[in-house]
Amino acid sequence: MYSAIALTVLTVFCGLAVDATVLFLVRAKLSSAADAAALAGARSVNLGSTQALAQSAALGAAESFFAADFPNGYLGSQAINMSDTTQYNATFNQSTSTGMITVQVTASVQAPVYFMRILGFHNITVSAAGTATRRALVMMLALDISSSMGNGAGSSCAAMVAAAQSFVTMFSPYDEIGVIAFDTTAHLKDAPTTSHGVGSTLYNDIGALTCLNNTNTISALDMAYQQIKAEKLPLALNEIVLFTDGSPNGVTATFPVRASADTRYGPQYVNPPASPDPCSDTSANGTSFGNNNEFPTCNMPVLCTNAGDSMFGTIAQWGNQNSWGANTVGLGTPADYGSNTATNTDNQITLPTSCGSHQSDLSTFGTSVRNFIAYIPNNDFYGNNLLHGVPVTAASPAAGSEVLNGYDTRENWLFQVVNGCDAAGGCKNTGAVWLPTYATTGTGSNSFTAGPYKGFIRPDQPNSIVMASMNGAMSEANRIRSDTTYNPVINTIYLTGNAQDSVDHEFLAIIANVQQIVDLPYDANYAEQPNDPVLYANPAYQSSQQSGQYLVTSDKTQLTRLFALLASQVLRLSQ
Repeated sequence: MYSAIALTVLTVFCGLAVDATVLFLVRAKLSSAADAAALAGARSVNLGSTQALAQSAALGAAESFFAADFPNGYLGSQAINMSDTTQYNATFNQSTSTGMITVQVTASVQAPVYFMRILGFHNITVSAAGTATRRALVMMLALDISSSMGNGAGSSCAAMVAAAQSFVTMFSPYDEIGVIAFDTTAHLKDAPTTSHGVGSTLYNDIGALTCLNNTNTISALDMAYQQIKAEKLPLALNEIVLFTDGSPNGVTATFPVRASADTRYGPQYVNPPASPDPCSDTSANGTSFGNNNEFPTCNMPVLCTNAGDSMFGTIAQWGNQNSWGANTVGLGTPADYGSNTATNTDNQITLPTSCGSHQSDLSTFGTSVRNFIAYIPNNDFYGNNLLHGVPVTAASPAAGSEVLNGYDTRENWLFQVVNGCDAAGGCKNTGAVWLPTYATTGTGSNSFTAGPYKGFIRPDQPNSIVMASMNGAMSEANRIRSDTTYNPVINTIYLTGNAQDSVDHEFLAIIANVQQIVDLPYDANYAEQPNDPVLYANPAYQSSQQSGQYLVTSDKTQLTRLFALLASQVLRLSQ
């Protein structure tokens, strides 16, 4: 009798264990299917040219994945509503305050029970839910349209335009993308918008770009950063993509006027011209200057009367980059915000009042600005360090890095040394510190070494302007990445080989904040990304800041591939 009673109780418990196992297996499968469906939906947001199509694609993908992961009649489960295998629902939401996109899937089935039927139960409802979020993307694309890119079919400019147009179509219509084109001035072509597919205004604006003028990288980076902050989506993936083909050569600052005599590179500017012209000697340093917009040093006359006066705008290198003599041009407008100019402070120039009738020569962006500016200040309009660059973070900076007094700097940088060639036979100067052996082609310094402006950066040497621009751009990037509210990521794509611009191992790698400095196309073991050999650790790497992608090539036909590689990395991080 006891055995019979025990067997009955044991049978009930065994039956309950079997039923519980069935319920557990059904729920595990249902939960897995809901999770997979939600993830598939979140990953499919970029599969549509409009938001409506993207949402439809996301919900369609979610449903397809759920149906594949939870087969009809799994372990005898039955539909709650006879028309469906499950009570299935998927929802799609976007937060306007954070930009986060959420796909939520809920599902229920009636799982069969067997031994519990003796208690009057035939089915038990099992439910599960899955939620996946996708970070919205706010991306500013900053494109170098300087004259070294060329124009017309087959040019680097045309290759960049085609690659950038293809790039912007790879993203979801829920992602916000804007475009800046920069030469001497940073031009806001399109504020961040979700309309960036083929035929959109943004797409067409990229297609209409032409390349001319100089390279004001600093203003372009700052404009991109301001546009990201204006979107006010701190939880979004906030990205800047900087494309450039060479060293920057534009500096934006409040420049003190030159009211004291000193010795600098010509040409002399005086109206009417002095006779005899103290800068007429074209044999200085054994070089003929007259045919190359390059001039000897001379004691140019002082044209401004108030040493406390100043001017604001952008000055730039003119002509081929070298360490001496070529003209300096300005003043240029730092930024062009289109219809939003009234809300920004860097979209105009200001002229000195003490330079008399010569103000018009500055406002027309002439080559005489070198004679009016006393020196380039140590900090630019945006607060960037033009003289020293960015602090070094590595305990022992690697050989080959340009480190001085605790800074990764271009303070003593000279472009026209260390010539190398890529596999296609294209050759470039890769830069090095300015040594006494190079002084015969210039002053031997990027700063004045004597006179009333001793120690300040020279405005009359193209090499000095490029040096200050590189330091300022690295400093600007460091300032942008230090924003812990929006956590901006800066990615760089570097096309080398155009015109006579030199190349630099560290400059754009530091802007992207990558951990390792990789080789250039002119190094012996160069390989296209992502397989470039590592040269040394980035001495200015900031571990507390976001790291971007640094991609470099000397082949313009590789730009579309590099842009696509970058897109795949960005999309992976946003999901």
